[in-house]
Amino acid sequence: MNATYDVVIVGSGFSGSILGWILAKSGLQVAIVDRGSHPRFAIGESSTPTADFLVAYLADRWQLPELRPLAAWGTWQELHPEIDCGKKRGFSYFAHSEGCKFADDESNSNSLMVAASQTDEWSDTHWMRRDVDQFLTKQAIRAGCSLFENSDFLSLIRYNDRWSGVISNSSTGEPVELRSRWIIDAAGGDEFSEQWLANPRDDQWMKTRTRALFGHFCNVASFGDCANQFSLSDERAGFHVDDAAQHHVTEDGWMWMLRFASGVTSVGIVRREDRCESVQTTVHASTQWRDWIDRYPSIGSMMKESEIVKESSKGIQSHVNSTLRWSNRLSRCRSRASGPGWVALPTAYGFVDPLHSTGIAHALSGVLRVAELLVADSQVDSSSSSRWVHYDAQLRSEIEWLDLLVGGCYQALPSFESFCAYSAWYFAAAIHFERVMSQDPSQWSKGYMNCEDIQLRSAIGSSYDFIQKRSSANLRDLVRTSIAPWNDVGLLEPASGQRIAHTAPPKYKDNK
Repeated sequence: MNATYDVVIVGSGFSGSILGWILAKSGLQVAIVDRGSHPRFAIGESSTPTADFLVAYLADRWQLPELRPLAAWGTWQELHPEIDCGKKRGFSYFAHSEGCKFADDESNSNSLMVAASQTDEWSDTHWMRRDVDQFLTKQAIRAGCSLFENSDFLSLIRYNDRWSGVISNSSTGEPVELRSRWIIDAAGGDEFSEQWLANPRDDQWMKTRTRALFGHFCNVASFGDCANQFSLSDERAGFHVDDAAQHHVTEDGWMWMLRFASGVTSVGIVRREDRCESVQTTVHASTQWRDWIDRYPSIGSMMKESEIVKESSKGIQSHVNSTLRWSNRLSRCRSRASGPGWVALPTAYGFVDPLHSTGIAHALSGVLRVAELLVADSQVDSSSSSRWVHYDAQLRSEIEWLDLLVGGCYQALPSFESFCAYSAWYFAAAIHFERVMSQDPSQWSKGYMNCEDIQLRSAIGSSYDFIQKRSSANLRDLVRTSIAPWNDVGLLEPASGQRIAHTAPPKYKDNK
């Protein structure tokens, strides 16, 4: 079987599927090739206001009405309740000490809550990737994309400005030859880019070096019920303690908890790579999981009745043979984001860490840019166009920026006070960028997440250097002073009491 396309996309995760959907609806012939099939396990992720702005913009810009409801909790629940998701009103961070139950004081020295939306209706969401990815892949197929699942490349060469590749095809047992002008790498951390595009990893420079041990669980208790009379709702933050991307911060890392409407909770332990044990067998993973949880009584109480779950398209089922999953090093980056006839989406080019939920928004920002460039002129070769060279430079700058914002938080540990102080830089950058998004999600005068704001970048760099070269004991005072030009929501101000009722702009300019 031979087939000719304008674009072949490698990977049918959410970013590859949305891009395929857009390109097919715009009249291009698109094939999507994936090594696996849907539904499948994928780690739970959280959206942010920036991600929601981008979902809404992509839906409106490319006339994808089925996508628009996923831009907010209210419309998602109203129009797509069958796609599992969780309500995320904000970010919450809680400090845990080994052997001690969680306890706080009147100043909230051991907790930080930052609202990301003003109402449940416009709330951000936790994405059950199993459901979301499958839904988006179906939309891409309906728009005209050809999908080759359970398929892998057997060969791929470029000749006379065209790609010619042969893939395995498990449905027929016969190889399929694909020809295309463009290859889009949307394969996440897969080795496709290195194997077929001569695009090796280049990430030894990264500040953030972490690994994770994670799974999906049922019967995870509410943090408010296990936290020594910690208030379930905080009026100053404006949201329920469990309606958040919950970060349980320890001396050398943290645990995430993302709660879904189905009763599933995505739970994972993230630690610096140098603190992770090297043995990764299933049995050893379970032992390490239990040993870590047992150190922290309030976390142990939440997980006491929990069971790891197996997920299927028909719901969740407890399954004794389901296992925890190890990640490799989370932070990664490729040498390039584009080359002759190929482009990598952010998911394939680089990733930093799940801290502060930066992944979905950055992935969608790449979909926006690549879609515009390809639809404008799919005949322009990426090796000769300044626009693609600029895209390559943008992604490197953005990964460096996110690495700086996240990496300093790990360097600030074990001090929770310093962790919160450095985290304020992320929120300052995010809040200012969200205001840009509220006006026009396609125009970023200071780059993605304000990464081209030279003064802001310099100030954050100075804070990182302070942690590296001196004691972090006075980091809060340093950040509180230097963040002032970008801080109009009370970050690090004593009067706020570590509760930020984030003054987010209206979710969408036209208030749809």
